[in-house]
Amino acid sequence: MVPLVLALCLMPPKIVADISVSGLEEDAEDNVMLMLSIQKEQCDAPKWKIQGEFEDADREIGQALRALGFYHVVIKKSLVFHKDCWKADFNIHPGTRVVVNDVEILIEGDAKDDLDFSKLLKNLPLKQGNPLHHGRYETMKSKIESLALDSGYLQGSFTEKKLLIDKQNNTAQIKLTFDSGKRMVFGDVIVQQDILDDGFVKKYLSIKSGDVYTSEQLAKTYNALSQSGYFDTVDIRSDLEHVQNQRVPVTIKLSAKKKAHYGFGIGFDTDIGPLLNASYINRRINHYGHFFTANFDLSPVLSTAEVEYSIPLDKPTTDFLSFGGGLKREHTDTFKSMSATISGRHKHAYANGWKQTIFLDYNYEDFTTASDSGQTLLLVPGGSWLYSVSNNPLRPTEGYRLEFEAKGSYENPISDASFMQGYLSAIWLHELPLGGKFIGRTLQGATLVDRITQLPTSYRFYAGGINSVRGYNYKELGPKDNLGNVEGGELLSVFSAEYEHPVLENWGVAAFVDTGNAFNFDSINFKTGVGLGVRWYSPVGPIRIDFALPLDESDSSFQIHFAAGGRI
Repeated sequence: MVPLVLALCLMPPKIVADISVSGLEEDAEDNVMLMLSIQKEQCDAPKWKIQGEFEDADREIGQALRALGFYHVVIKKSLVFHKDCWKADFNIHPGTRVVVNDVEILIEGDAKDDLDFSKLLKNLPLKQGNPLHHGRYETMKSKIESLALDSGYLQGSFTEKKLLIDKQNNTAQIKLTFDSGKRMVFGDVIVQQDILDDGFVKKYLSIKSGDVYTSEQLAKTYNALSQSGYFDTVDIRSDLEHVQNQRVPVTIKLSAKKKAHYGFGIGFDTDIGPLLNASYINRRINHYGHFFTANFDLSPVLSTAEVEYSIPLDKPTTDFLSFGGGLKREHTDTFKSMSATISGRHKHAYANGWKQTIFLDYNYEDFTTASDSGQTLLLVPGGSWLYSVSNNPLRPTEGYRLEFEAKGSYENPISDASFMQGYLSAIWLHELPLGGKFIGRTLQGATLVDRITQLPTSYRFYAGGINSVRGYNYKELGPKDNLGNVEGGELLSVFSAEYEHPVLENWGVAAFVDTGNAFNFDSINFKTGVGLGVRWYSPVGPIRIDFALPLDESDSSFQIHFAAGGRI
């Protein structure tokens, strides 16, 4: 095997022959090169094959240029054989291009007065006065047929398709007549499944018997069922062979995903250290789609255990009610905390992409900092709103993510403090020339409270770490007491600017500057970090390693930050 690999590596590269095409504009030249068989041959191809394809080039060039409306092509060509290779030259005069001088398109049948067809006809790619382009002519017909199928005109067809070309006058006439026939509606909709309550499953269906038949509603139903989390396969079939009175029967076959799913993982994050993870999902607590999730994370700095019981509401694709609880242990350089939370949540996904969560948390926390300690009970209502969009889920070059949160509490017999708090997180990605991209990031937060020490550490602001100000330890930054101990702040403000550039197919480098801090209203003091990073775009998502230097006073003179996962 090794000698074979070595021999392959030492073989001389294939030499490509020189083929030149002149006299044409770029789009015409590209089309000719796509059609020419001879341009695919290499220097060592047999001479008889090259000569045969050279002779056939006139036909191929003519075909390529007729597709773009050139019917008077004149070709001058030459073929020369050298010792090691050969060369072919084609000088092409395309002549006058045919122009469309008349477009006549008639829609008959039920679609005659359909506004969607009227809009389509106004925006077709060939109009009177345009140069003839056979590809666009075919696109015109395809768009009409596609709209008919999408809109329920399943028996529609062209009764006339004519493209009349007058070569002498270099003009073309288009005549199309499309008979849509009768518009179909959905007939009986039969769902074959024994997994969940039939009434619950029907809440995912966008198609109803008697509604106008559209492929959009079929696709919407398929996506809703596929993304519900309950079904392994979704098969939707329209029975076009048994259409009666323009009613199309539809059968939906569903097979179940496994009821239980277990997950285990290990990882590493420089903010919290080595990480062990375990998760559990019970997808079907009952026939009404209730489900249960549990997640456990264990690390030296931050460990959590969370459970949640979720109930789909009348619109299960967008609305859930959930009840849950969690434990959290957090030991940083600035504080130690143990907390327990029980919560209720209403989750809603808006049609415009925003995701809303309205929550009520009841939190107990036992915390210790260098300057204070305590135990608190807080009843905290609030809401959060999230919007995220990108052009690629694994390797985005354009996109942004916005997250807002507002919450608070009022002191009463079951809640120990009054406060109001708002938080904003935003990330923006923008593609730059030469393949690079700019990543802008900000974190902003504000708390209204009599004294920040009334709140446990989970409700105070800190800065520092890979997702905050790099160059500083995780939650190292914040306002300090008289002894110089960080106690957490009322405000948070972080800004980051980063340039990322690819260097290989799945690798990139980055340069960044972060600035910000957590502080109180009377003590604003920004800290800045700068550095370089390495990016690996792995099959499961990006992995980041950053080497950062603090430009202000810090617990260390150098930080290495490591994290995995996307930012949007």
